[in-house]
Amino acid sequence: MEFHKLFFHNPKYKKLSTDARYLYMIFTLKMTKSPNNGWVDSDGNMYIIYPDKDLMDV
Repeated sequence: MEFHKLFFHNPKYKKLSTDARYLYMIFTLKMTKSPNNGWVDSDGNMYIIYPDKDLMDV
């Protein structure tokens, strides 16, 4: 996985921790699978399901 370019080019994200950046990448990857998993609400918004235990194992 690569860090998203916005983390390097946008000063708004300069103070974001490495852990937060890593979680962003994981969540973004998981979002690409949301439609296939049926994780879309009635308004068409995608979401992810990521149990706390799974996050602790990352």
